[in-house]
Amino acid sequence: MTRAAAGLVALGPVALAAACAGPGGGGESASAPKPVELRGVTVEHWIQNALTHPEGMAKEKVLQHFSAQNPHGISVASTGGNNIQKVIAALTAGTPPDLVDGFHFNMSALFKQGATVDIDAELKSNTDWKKARAAIYPEILNGFTWKGKLFAVPLYSSYFSMYYQPEFLKRAGLPAPPPKNWSWEQFLDYSKKAARPPEITGYDDSWSYSRTGMLVLNNGHRFISQDGTKFSYNSPEAVEALEFQMQMIKQGLMRAHDGLGNGGYSEKLPEGKVVFQFAVAARVPRYRNDGAQFGTCFYPIGPKNKEKKSYTHGESYGFAVFKNKDAKKEQAALLAALWGTRPDSGLVFAQVGGTPPAYKTAIESSELQAAFKSDRDVWPFYELLPTYIPMPNFPGFAEVRSMGDQMIRDIWAQKATVREGLNEYTRLAQQKLDEVLK
Repeated sequence: MTRAAAGLVALGPVALAAACAGPGGGGESASAPKPVELRGVTVEHWIQNALTHPEGMAKEKVLQHFSAQNPHGISVASTGGNNIQKVIAALTAGTPPDLVDGFHFNMSALFKQGATVDIDAELKSNTDWKKARAAIYPEILNGFTWKGKLFAVPLYSSYFSMYYQPEFLKRAGLPAPPPKNWSWEQFLDYSKKAARPPEITGYDDSWSYSRTGMLVLNNGHRFISQDGTKFSYNSPEAVEALEFQMQMIKQGLMRAHDGLGNGGYSEKLPEGKVVFQFAVAARVPRYRNDGAQFGTCFYPIGPKNKEKKSYTHGESYGFAVFKNKDAKKEQAALLAALWGTRPDSGLVFAQVGGTPPAYKTAIESSELQAAFKSDRDVWPFYELLPTYIPMPNFPGFAEVRSMGDQMIRDIWAQKATVREGLNEYTRLAQQKLDEVLK
């Protein structure tokens, strides 16, 4: 029997409750059974990012803190650069790690295979988990839920906002973009006044599911239905958003496709060749280190966004625990995953990884507030957390997103019209979703 198959036997809640007792692992009542001895257990943890990547460094640091401070004597050995293909290969061979992290939609794929545990079922008696779970932003919690089951412990998220070149706005006599009700009309007006095409465009970004999707999302479109059964990228809101970008190209305010496979996009803000560009929080320290001029604002709101709220989307990251015939290994991995919910762990994700944590308790902690609330380049990302929507989480979404990237690039290259391309993409994506829902 392989390790993965043998691990399908569920861990008993009494044993887990006992193992989770103590600081950082849940309370212990006077009548609780004697804790399971976990001293000397080593958890094998695979990190999606390289250990030199800021997010990889952050996750390694959090689990180093766990190894040094947990009261159970558990240690964690982390290795980086383990993409989902490598994880699946190890699972197929019957030699997966004990703990893995990655995109929420990749973690759902592992759970669908029966390889990883139901987090709520295993931690239902843990008081620390009950407190942490209540502090997760609701949309992030939904992003880690597949068919009513929580398949990973949420950690942090990576999502988009927008950068602008402040000197170009000043030159045009324009103030910084307004924080609320920043409309497409205003965005277009700013771009026309501040750009000097073809050397300096108004807006530049790669044409892709996620990047183009920011205009789509902020025009009132939702990519998946509330019940998770219908996927779309071809609504009137989506069509209008892509046509808006095509119009910017015709006006010389956005770079046209240059015939290369990916459109030849590169980040031109540090080079001083664009007024507005997509933004991720992790870029802030790099741009500062490089001396780039920039400010952070929200994406403009389209005319069909009836709520007039700024939205964002992206990937959420979490810890998934593999089922294991060695109950101690499984328990130890659950405790290590739980450590990622602490406010001090959230501060590490924010400071080292450049990524906002998933828990309100971390965001509202005095340490994080002191570190970031007065930072005008970083704090706008935190202001977006209440309206952050993780990308669809169904198993196979990574393939669906790649399909969307190609179709949207084809529209950019005028190999397909906006309506034809989005209709065909929606049809193919729905086929994939129907397959995983069977």
